[in-house]
Amino acid sequence: MHTLPGAPEIVHSDGGTPLVLYRKDRVTCAKGADLMGEVRLKPDSKTRRVVATCCNSPMFLEFTNGHWLSIYAGRLPEAERPPLEIRTMTRDRPGGADFDDDIPSPKTHTGKFMFRLLGAWLAMGFRTPKINYVKGTLNGQV
Repeated sequence: MHTLPGAPEIVHSDGGTPLVLYRKDRVTCAKGADLMGEVRLKPDSKTRRVVATCCNSPMFLEFTNGHWLSIYAGRLPEAERPPLEIRTMTRDRPGGADFDDDIPSPKTHTGKFMFRLLGAWLAMGFRTPKINYVKGTLNGQV
């Protein structure tokens, strides 16, 4: 998606894409919902990427059957971004991409990470809210 005309860069030099996970019941679209368009890699995919079609800015990833949204960190004001706690799925990073900090960077999801997701879902009463304000698709799907 970062290859769309005018789209901001979302992939860092280490090959990662910083995301912030939020419970779906705590996320709203304050303005511009009519400009949101989705991209699915396959028509029947349960995962969609949502882009602001006015500027081709990737906004979030959604597993439609899940209870969380993966919001691109760059869409949040820097002062409001939570600190990076963990990197996941680092086995897919490009060769030679090294990390220069002490942040845990496991190759896959950790038990603690999965436990925190499950705990959030429990707190939501095992609901999976629908994000229904994304009505359109991105022209020329990526």
